[in-house]
Amino acid sequence: MMSAWAVKFPIAVAALFLAMPTPSHSEELPAEVTVRLLGPAGQPATPTKVPTVKKTDAEWLKQLGPAGFRILRRSGTEAPFCGTLLDNKKTGVYFCAGCELPLFASNSKFHSGTGWPSFFQPFSKENVTEITDVSHGMERTEIRCARCGGHLGHVFPDGPAPTGQRYCLNSEALTFREIK
Repeated sequence: MMSAWAVKFPIAVAALFLAMPTPSHSEELPAEVTVRLLGPAGQPATPTKVPTVKKTDAEWLKQLGPAGFRILRRSGTEAPFCGTLLDNKKTGVYFCAGCELPLFASNSKFHSGTGWPSFFQPFSKENVTEITDVSHGMERTEIRCARCGGHLGHVFPDGPAPTGQRYCLNSEALTFREIK
């Protein structure tokens, strides 16, 4: 039997997220974007124009749940060393949890020691957008999904070769599909 707290708490959290004034990122998206979808053997297909994904906050919250909504739609961050995909070593592709756009491949994942899944390059540069983020008293480069505008994490210039980049992601922003 569930306590009254167990029933009321998720409802209160959902109401809090809906009341937040922060934009959910999709209102600034164009009607269409050119991206690379998943092709044969898990490789990027040729560039394709697709409609962007725009939903109301209520629709996003229903799809993503409170934690996913806070990260993808409100630019939140999960605690380090607790994401479900941090230690994933399977071969496959990481997709946007909001719209299923392929974002990162396992062959570009590396152990950064930061506590978040890290990659040295995206699945395709067209699939990720970069935005200057001046929150928290510092300047960083935020990365978002090109199709739905979902917040993924940040990119830093301290990664390994061949790019020197570290795309630091929230597990909540991703889903993983194994490719054999």
